[in-house]
Amino acid sequence: MNLSIEFKKPTLKGAYDWQLSQEINVSNEAGDVIAKAEIELITMNKHRDADKSYALLDEQEATDWEIPLGIYFKKQNLISQYCEKLLVKADTNAKTHIMIEAISVQPAYRKKGVAQYLLNEMAQHYPKAQSLNVMSMAMNLFVDLEYCNGEENTQYYKSLALDNESIANEELKAFFIANGFMQVDIDTSLLAEPLPYDILIASPATIQAAVS
Repeated sequence: MNLSIEFKKPTLKGAYDWQLSQEINVSNEAGDVIAKAEIELITMNKHRDADKSYALLDEQEATDWEIPLGIYFKKQNLISQYCEKLLVKADTNAKTHIMIEAISVQPAYRKKGVAQYLLNEMAQHYPKAQSLNVMSMAMNLFVDLEYCNGEENTQYYKSLALDNESIANEELKAFFIANGFMQVDIDTSLLAEPLPYDILIASPATIQAAVS
């Protein structure tokens, strides 16, 4: 199967030039989009660490970075436990971190290596990113077709037939772990209520090692 990938131009997600959003599309030989990822990138440095970055993001709008930046980051880096396991360096240079907000494959193309291809291409495109984070849960639990960005995206997500989605959280978690991610252990006493998703983390190095 001949696949091609397009990384659309990153755009500002909010008010800050260090917070970007980006759409990534995988197409088949006919040019049809068969898989998609929507990601957010934030870059932190020694002058604006995780705590300061989260405070600024939280002022703007609800953000998916609350738990990551509050629990498993130290300054602008991951905590040492994850740096060691993910084979990344902790230092004072600016660090880019990626949140995979959505990743999907059209039903007819699942279990054919398409999602793995997408993750590997993402790792190659951002080799200097220190982490790739995902809050793993079935898409039908959080995608609202009324709020999709543009008609093309609306039609794409409609074609996923989310009302018939049968992928369980455990199956999704197993997929990510098989492709270089590790589950983040969260002290449940720190949470106001149980999380409806699994938090997993990887680095470009662990993703590429898993698919090689």
